[in-house]
Amino acid sequence: MTVGETSKSSTLKRKPIPIKGPVVKKFKVQTASLDGLPWKSITRPQDTGLDGDDGILELEEVEDVEVVYEETTGGKVVKFNVHERPEHQASHTSEGNEEHGQQTEITDASPESTVFTSKFAFDAKTLLPKWCSYGLHGHLLQTLQNRAFTSPTPIQAKALPIAMSGRDIVGVAETGSGKTLAYGLPILHHILSHPRPPRTKRRLQALILAPTRELALQVSDHLNAFSRSLEVPLKEESDEVDLSSTKNAKGKQKAQNVTSRKNTDHTAASGSPPLVSIAAIVGGMSSQKQRRILNRGVDILVATPGRLWDILEEDDGLTQQIKTTKFLVLDEADRMVEAGHFAEMDNILRLTTRQSREDEIEPEFSPPESSENSSKSPQDTMQTFVFSATLSKDLQRNLKRKSRPKSFKKGKNTPASTLDDLLLRLDFRDTDPEVIDISPEGGVVSSLQESKIECLSTDKDVYLYYFLLRYPGRSLVFLSSIDGIRRLMPLMELLDIKAFPLHSQLEQRQRLKNLDRFKVTPNGVLLATDIAARGLDIPAVDHVIHYQIPRSADVFVHRNGRTARAMRKGFSLLMCAPDERRLVKALLSNVGRQEGDIPEMSVELTLMDKLKTRILLARQIDSQQHKIKKENHERNWIKETADAMEIALDSDFLSGSEDESQPSKFKRKKRNVKTASLKAELNQLLSQPLIARGVSTRYITSGYRPIAHDMVAGDYHETMLGLKKTEAGNDVVAAKKPSKKKREQEEPGEWNGFGS
Repeated sequence: MTVGETSKSSTLKRKPIPIKGPVVKKFKVQTASLDGLPWKSITRPQDTGLDGDDGILELEEVEDVEVVYEETTGGKVVKFNVHERPEHQASHTSEGNEEHGQQTEITDASPESTVFTSKFAFDAKTLLPKWCSYGLHGHLLQTLQNRAFTSPTPIQAKALPIAMSGRDIVGVAETGSGKTLAYGLPILHHILSHPRPPRTKRRLQALILAPTRELALQVSDHLNAFSRSLEVPLKEESDEVDLSSTKNAKGKQKAQNVTSRKNTDHTAASGSPPLVSIAAIVGGMSSQKQRRILNRGVDILVATPGRLWDILEEDDGLTQQIKTTKFLVLDEADRMVEAGHFAEMDNILRLTTRQSREDEIEPEFSPPESSENSSKSPQDTMQTFVFSATLSKDLQRNLKRKSRPKSFKKGKNTPASTLDDLLLRLDFRDTDPEVIDISPEGGVVSSLQESKIECLSTDKDVYLYYFLLRYPGRSLVFLSSIDGIRRLMPLMELLDIKAFPLHSQLEQRQRLKNLDRFKVTPNGVLLATDIAARGLDIPAVDHVIHYQIPRSADVFVHRNGRTARAMRKGFSLLMCAPDERRLVKALLSNVGRQEGDIPEMSVELTLMDKLKTRILLARQIDSQQHKIKKENHERNWIKETADAMEIALDSDFLSGSEDESQPSKFKRKKRNVKTASLKAELNQLLSQPLIARGVSTRYITSGYRPIAHDMVAGDYHETMLGLKKTEAGNDVVAAKKPSKKKREQEEPGEWNGFGS
């Protein structure tokens, strides 16, 4: 082979092989440390509650990084080679991400601040002219527009300018007037206007205390709706359910479930960390999960005093954050500061008090501080918001106590009000906090209609059953004792009324589940104690029934506040027994009203005998079932105790002998047959409609109460034939007050003797 041939063959071997596809350019390589890599935060699921996070607050990823291991004398060393892409390829990849629906978060290079900007322009002056004067953050204005809050409520209109100026507020307004946003919007505005530096842990800026678990969770839900990014679709609340249309309800519910699942899937796919982190710390839930949430860092903490103090005893870091918090809120403050109810409340409030300069221990070696910095400590800038529907000491006085209030002479001591207690317990930064009182006279909302029924205590079940059948709708029945709820629940079940209990001895999951079921059920009944009287915003409650008289006047006002919320119509019924008239009179006098101010309600007395028959049958069935449950419970308890103590029971006990205390098999069988016959009789009565007097059972056009026209017009009552469909407020009988002239005529004159 010649030299030319060898060179020719070598050139053929060195010829590069063509690569199919686009030409790939070489990247520039730079070596960087782990912290110096170009990390980018990625989207994550929006669930920031108690489940679903698994301890992860934020996720970051890095691209175009090669991990290289180099052998050294000390062992393997890890190095990171960063490949820099050309500009045109980087822009191409970013366009590709937008086509596939991926959103990349652009963060400010400077670590000083992070600005939240929206992708679309929002003309607040045109869309929300009544909100623009307050200077709220743009994100809050957009959320208000999305939620159709076009104008502020009276308490919001008066509280927002004062709160935005940095002053302390004591607000008193009627229930359902929007007090949550009155203090929530200034807090959210401050947090959004002063964002935290990137890659830093959130610090607590607001502490909101609530008396009940349900109220704390409700406040958290309301504020969370304003903390999410607008790019994420907001979750529709249950108050949007259309209760008027009941046809094809199952099909519509399935369709709504499918769409809600799609929305949640989209939210999880394109979710981002919330602009403001809000956590609810309440009892009845896992404390370990709540501690994990607090360790990640939150901006706003909504809590009940009991569970919060349990966590503070083991968390010194959270204690220090509460001492330097920016906002302190007491929701339903009169209940919070009431003596003897919250022992942990005073301990939490002591953390927010300012420490005097004399008590501080100065370090030996510390640089001298300027007078400006020393005068403006974080504790000196804390704002305090106190809101409630009742702030009067007279309303909290227990009316069932026979002790009379002490009389005070003029010019001397005056009875202390709840506001005086607040001034003593709270450390207001303002020397004179602004008091906003727009509560209505007598504690009655203008859209609320009241009525009463005077009956015997033994007949309250019959009148309650009559009201629930006569006026269908969501009804909230208040009782003062848990035993009353346990007695009424089986009666409601036997009478085919969808009732749900709510009291303090239920587990937290069961309480929340019953609340959700009541919100979804159109004609549901909620049997509740006074834990449901404060703060709960249950949508579309038509009736509030005081089955048992409340213990104090402020509880009476808060009970009525569960209906007629946000200028909707509502109805309140007071069931008064003869032995409760004195209590009702004292109750109304404390709110500046008289017993005659509440009119009576007309009742179709011809139907009461038929309803009493149903109630008596239900009581007999309940007593029979209660006996069986009690006997089975006692037998099972004896067996379990004997097994635990390894004691052998007698064979007569196991076989159910002829003992006087234990019924025989024949007696139990006879009792079961009797219970079954009573149930069959009750079911037969329930299957038949109630017929009012004057309605002919043969011909619908005869009788002095013809129902033919009502049936054609669709105004007839389905369960009570002869009565028209109507609202409870239309059957109220106006109370007739005696005139002054009649009183003067009835009063006897003075006797001047026989000669006069």
